Amino acid sequence: MSADRSFTLKAGNRAVLLLHGFAGTTEDVRELGENLAENGYTVHAPNFRGHGDEPAIFLKTTPEMWYEDAVAGYRQLEKDGYNEIAIVGVAMGGVFALKMAETFSPKAIVPLCANVNRKMRYIPIENYLTKQLKKQGIVEQEADQMLKNYLPEIDTMTEARATFYKNVARDIEKIHVPTMIGQGCQDEEIDADNANYIFKHIHTNDKQLCFYAGSGHDIVNDCEKDILEEDLIYFLDDLVWLEEKVV
Repeated sequence: MSADRSFTLKAGNRAVLLLHGFAGTTEDVRELGENLAENGYTVHAPNFRGHGDEPAIFLKTTPEMWYEDAVAGYRQLEKDGYNEIAIVGVAMGGVFALKMAETFSPKAIVPLCANVNRKMRYIPIENYLTKQLKKQGIVEQEADQMLKNYLPEIDTMTEARATFYKNVARDIEKIHVPTMIGQGCQDEEIDADNANYIFKHIHTNDKQLCFYAGSGHDIVNDCEKDILEEDLIYFLDDLVWLEEKVV
């Protein structure tokens, strides 16, 4: 198993829990985290169990385990003395941000390319595993055979993931915290209408919907990442934060 890829960047009394997406790692959000830190926000980004590891390890984990890792990250910030925590989540991390807002009381949430519409579609897990195996130098024929061997685990994870997302969608009206919804119009994985679904169903007057015309699913690293970062910092800065000194 690989080393933990979680990271923390201490920069100020305002805290952000930064959550990466499905089958990714914290490396996918590191640049965004560094930008937040440069603008005075302490950032903690937990790496979800199994993510970044070989398929045999990854497929033994579950959405509930990954969500537990997200919650543990939130609790760690609280333990470190941060009483107001915004949650920024990309893709599945955005789904987790929504669920946490249904359960906890974060300062605000920012779901980016989050898949919660009941009309769900997303790239099959096999595609992610194929990329991972390719990174490991495994040839296509061998990779195909490995994936066939993993089919029962893949089916189990696919069903668990869909159920988790649908449960978040079911309870989305419980959300009352300030929310910035970001969505790439060129998203190749999910329908951009997911953003409209979130905007319509959350119960807060303090909400904004930001579409990025040229960006795909990896919105934080795409062609409009600088614009997204500016919008995000403006949204966070505009919140009324308690300037408490962290212990």
